[in-house]
Amino acid sequence: MQYEKKGYLTSYLKIFHLKDIQKLKFKAHYHEFDKIILFLSGKVTYVIEAQSYQLFPYDMIFVPHNSVHYPIVDENTQYERIVIYINPGFLEKQSSTDSNLAHCFNYAKQNHSYVMHLDNIETNDILLQLNKLEASFKDTAFANKIYTKIIFLEFMILLNRAIINDNKNINTKHHVSYDENILAVLNFINQNLYSELNIEQIAKQFFVSKYYLMRRFKSKTGYSIHQYILNKRLLAAKEYIKNGKPLTQICFDCGFKDYSVFCRSFKTAFKQSPREFKKSITTTSNDYKEVQIND
Repeated sequence: MQYEKKGYLTSYLKIFHLKDIQKLKFKAHYHEFDKIILFLSGKVTYVIEAQSYQLFPYDMIFVPHNSVHYPIVDENTQYERIVIYINPGFLEKQSSTDSNLAHCFNYAKQNHSYVMHLDNIETNDILLQLNKLEASFKDTAFANKIYTKIIFLEFMILLNRAIINDNKNINTKHHVSYDENILAVLNFINQNLYSELNIEQIAKQFFVSKYYLMRRFKSKTGYSIHQYILNKRLLAAKEYIKNGKPLTQICFDCGFKDYSVFCRSFKTAFKQSPREFKKSITTTSNDYKEVQIND
């Protein structure tokens, strides 16, 4: 089973206020952009990289690009949320050496803490700024695009300051449920992603049967160990191509032993060969294409 990329982005930012009452079922997937969700209502469990979070109103979910995730939604309640899609390249360009606007996403990954709760709702400056940002997308006044950019940058500054300073307006300690052994396996895979990796080796590392590990991993993450490793390597390869590394070097640096296997796997996953993808990003200023975004 291959988890899929969902949604594309043409601009540096998109924001949606969504209310769903129909039955929704999402498969494990990833995006090439960063995502922030403010959960408002419903009965939802959010799964990110094998960690499950029972959501409460005014929980904020951080989904770094290329992180595998999916919500489990109770069909009997309305699922309401504000979703922000962010081009990670834009955050990088707007950051400075001492002020990384992607800190919130890096914090989430490094601390395995993808959900935080907003406190003091009536006076929370992060929430007030988010309301201004949402309103700006509906506005057509003079220089609104410039103004929206200013509001968004201020939103990211306030958000990152709150996380760095352990601000009273945001609680970074959120209850999460996970299988400690599977989380350890995920950490092991990601730390050794470019080395020799196979199911037998991983099972031996954790003193379990490979068949037990395969079943457990699939039940907790929604995808197989082989597919997880393959897709993580391909996603890393795509980032290296964007950074201008030679294709042959990328192939072996990302753990592939054969260039033809690498090319075939890349094309299956991304509908382009590595060479075609490299050409596409050198002939266009923006490699994010627009399709329906609905998650």
